[in-house]
Amino acid sequence: MTKQRIGAALCALATVGLAGCGGGSSPEGAPVTVTVTPTVTSTSKPKAGTTTKAAPASVRSEVRGRSFDFGTAVDVRRVGETTVLTLDRWTYKGLDDAKLAREGLPVRPFKGTPYTNQNSRLDYDIPLAETARILYHHCVADGEPLQTRSADAKELAGLDERERLLVVKLDDRGRAVAIDNLPGCPG
Repeated sequence: MTKQRIGAALCALATVGLAGCGGGSSPEGAPVTVTVTPTVTSTSKPKAGTTTKAAPASVRSEVRGRSFDFGTAVDVRRVGETTVLTLDRWTYKGLDDAKLAREGLPVRPFKGTPYTNQNSRLDYDIPLAETARILYHHCVADGEPLQTRSADAKELAGLDERERLLVVKLDDRGRAVAIDNLPGCPG
């Protein structure tokens, strides 16, 4: 019911009440008291300082069924509570993709260009498991040990061109559980 209709209904009740009560017990001109109890409808809002949590967004892996994937990070973003890596899949020269998908690649430095991007139009979304391990490997010089440290997902999209190749280990749901970059050595 709108506020105008409620007001009109209250006025009508007050008029009927006054007419029905005027049976001579009050002197003419004496004040008449009418008590009206309105009904108030309200929508609840969260209390100040509280937050409401949206339902978690659903993220579907586009690489489910593989144990490993290989390529470069096109984007890293949050979807709800999940970090999602968008991977541009690359091909490692001389290695069948089905074998790479089953066994992965050894994480070691390389020289030259042992990879190729055969399809620059397809990218794959890979959600990261909450406990995903991400390691950044850096090659200072050929023959020297790799420098390795933990990294966060956002760093993956900003790696230098010679260090941006990623080997992604996947669980049975297609989520990344480990990510390593393959470092190219200078020279």
